[in-house]
Amino acid sequence: MASKIPKQGMMVQFLTTLILALIIFVPACYFTSNIFFRTSEQAKDNYVDFVKELTDFAEQEPVGARKSILLIMDEATAIVYFEKGAQEAVIDVDAELRLDYTLHLQKPGQCDDAQNCLCLFRSSEFETEGTDLFFIPKRVICSDINYDLEVETCSIGKPEEVNSYVCSGNNFMIERHLAKKSAPEVASYYELPRRTVLYFVKFEDRIRLIGDYGGQ
Repeated sequence: MASKIPKQGMMVQFLTTLILALIIFVPACYFTSNIFFRTSEQAKDNYVDFVKELTDFAEQEPVGARKSILLIMDEATAIVYFEKGAQEAVIDVDAELRLDYTLHLQKPGQCDDAQNCLCLFRSSEFETEGTDLFFIPKRVICSDINYDLEVETCSIGKPEEVNSYVCSGNNFMIERHLAKKSAPEVASYYELPRRTVLYFVKFEDRIRLIGDYGGQ
């Protein structure tokens, strides 16, 4: 009997430690997941507001008008504009010290091919072929729009070992760490904070988006 007491004591100690660990770990996971969920929903709601304000601006404001809006983006997401008829947005990356590469963002099936389309890529899968990265959207929100968009420059954000992003045609993206969080060898990209300010400027035949990168 005496030889069994230490084993029982060790078992009690083990169970006590396990229970304490669960008491600490489970609430921590719940708290972390709640923060992530709220953060993701905030960015989604902000995108919906962004599109609404952009459309109201296009329909109601006179040529030459200018307006600012706060843009909130999660990690590894992008806002992508596809002009009507386009099947992908292509961005050539001129890296500073490493190999140049090209981003291909596939047009989601939610878009009407006969209209311009603006999408929020909330999560994506990617494939690589040499220096080409192909992004396939998995969770996405898209809005067909009846006005044309452009960006002042595709090189949006603070450069990290990169010279420029060059968008093909009139398609473009505004990304936050989409390239950075994809292939591990990607080290040349533009750093965009979670909160940043964009400006709408209305021209005769289009709306131009201009970035202000002082957001935190």
